[in-house]
Order: sequence, then structure tokens, then C-alpha cells
Amino acid sequence: MKQKTILMTMLVCTFLNACAYKPIVDHRGNKGKDVAYRYNDDLETCKAIAYDNSNILNKINTKVFNYYIRPSLLWLPDEKKDKEQSIIRKCLQERGHSVLN
Repeated sequence: MKQKTILMTMLVCTFLNACAYKPIVDHRGNKGKDVAYRYNDDLETCKAIAYDNSNILNKINTKVFNYYIRPSLLWLPDEKKDKEQSIIRKCLQERGHSVLN
């Protein structure tokens, strides 16, 4: 019973952590004023596109590897990148925003 509770807690934390990505954007970079006023709309659109093109198993696999398996291997393997974050970053860059992270 205790293992089941721990597993459910880990899954909930993983889901909450996956939703937390907010890119750092320089509104004076690239095209500046031409695209800065559209940032909120572009961000929500890009998040919807990323959500539609990624699955939960990939997110869980990435989190488990980065936070549990990789430390046990002394951080020798490279960190896995979250597909959803890279889709959001690329989408915003293609729409003219200067994404810093």
C-alpha cells in the first residue's frame, strides 16, 4: 500500500512539473515590437501544439531517467531533453520571438 502511495505521488509531481515550463523571452531581440504584442497568444498556441504532439509516456520516461536513473549512474549519461519544451521553444522562435532558455 505504501509503495502505491509513493508511486502515485511521483506521478502527480511529474504531471505538475511537466506543465510548469515558461520560456524566458527577450522582447527587444529579433523583431522586437513587431512580435512582442502577440507573445501571450503565441505562447498559448505553441503550448497547445506541443501538448498535441507529445505523449505522457515520453514525459514520464524523461523525468524518471533524469532524476532517478542518471544520478545512480553518477551523471555520466547526457540529460534527456523534454520534447514538449523543445517544441514550444522552436515554435516561439519560428514566430519571431527571441527565446533565451
